[in-house]
Amino acid sequence: MPADRVRILGAALGRDLRAVGLEHEETRAEMGAAGVPKPYVDAFFGFFVDGTLDESVVLPTVELVTGRAPRTFARWARDHMDAFR
Repeated sequence: MPADRVRILGAALGRDLRAVGLEHEETRAEMGAAGVPKPYVDAFFGFFVDGTLDESVVLPTVELVTGRAPRTFARWARDHMDAFR
């Protein structure tokens, strides 16, 4: 979840970071104003709000492509913390 990623990034930076989301209607309005087609907005909400996207499945893709085991987001944040300062 984005809030978890922001929290992890904050921990790597030694800062208290929090994600503050928009209300659903605000998000729909902003996406529409940005020209995002309504079917895409509906799909976005289906995936990320209604839970039809299951991100818990772990695939071997990173290791197959790079030849090394994947790292966690926390490790990535620590490795790249200078980019966020």
